[in-house]
Amino acid sequence: MPSFASELRRQLAARVAEPGPGRRAELAGLLDAAGTVDDTGVTIRTTSAPVARSVMRLWRSEFGLEPRLNPSSPGSFGRQRYAVRVGGNRAVQAVDELRVERSGATRGGAAGVSYLRGAFQGAGSLTGPGYRRGHHLEFVHESEEFVRRVADLSPVPLKVAHRRGRYVAYTKSAEGVTTILARMGLNDAVLEYEARAIVGEAKANANRVTNFDSANASRTAVAAALQGEALENLDPTSLPPALREMLELRLENPDASLAELAHLGGLTKSAANHRLRRLIEIAGGASNGPAGKGRNEGDPPSI
Repeated sequence: MPSFASELRRQLAARVAEPGPGRRAELAGLLDAAGTVDDTGVTIRTTSAPVARSVMRLWRSEFGLEPRLNPSSPGSFGRQRYAVRVGGNRAVQAVDELRVERSGATRGGAAGVSYLRGAFQGAGSLTGPGYRRGHHLEFVHESEEFVRRVADLSPVPLKVAHRRGRYVAYTKSAEGVTTILARMGLNDAVLEYEARAIVGEAKANANRVTNFDSANASRTAVAAALQGEALENLDPTSLPPALREMLELRLENPDASLAELAHLGGLTKSAANHRLRRLIEIAGGASNGPAGKGRNEGDPPSI
């Protein structure tokens, strides 16, 4: 199953076939993100077949060049890579024209948006919505100049960092991610991203609540067991009526929480807790013999 970022690249590549302005700026973004220029031509490499086909269409429509598509050696994780090559003097001249196009790109302008679209196809990535570590969209490249240009053209602030020999421009905010996607024309992707992010967050919250409830239940069971051990040897006839009633409630409901005991006895939680503590003190004094004054340390906890 393709990743969410791969699907975004496919959608961006599919839009190139539609007539409209900004095609050269988009090709300029692709060239800066994934291209290499030599004395005889230009090669753009990608792991996305739709992007490779898009690059071929752009060379043909914008410069009348006939590119060659060649599979290259697999990249990271064994993914197939494609190399789109154009050669000759016209190709070298086209590079200069694309650089002029790039220089006219501004934040919020049509050329700037198109350049971002090309840059994302060549060097962008996005974690899937609902990812456990949160939102993360980034542009990664060896060229600091390219990464800072992308940050300058972005509709939202991007942080720039140097990581493992490459430069990264990124955002970790949900609003930042959806704003960039929307500006690139991926409105359906924005809706899908938001919907899946909401589902992921709901699942994470449910897991946190479940874990919290489980921990509380475990603590309640342990405390109740310790109280039962301390109270089971008390003589009810030696206790005042209020404490005798609480002793019977605890022994008859060994797994009940403090709130449940209070409800069963028609008491407040504070009153129930006070009576349990008195019972535990009496049980501690009894276990220590006539000289015992009640235990201060090691008393079974109340709940």
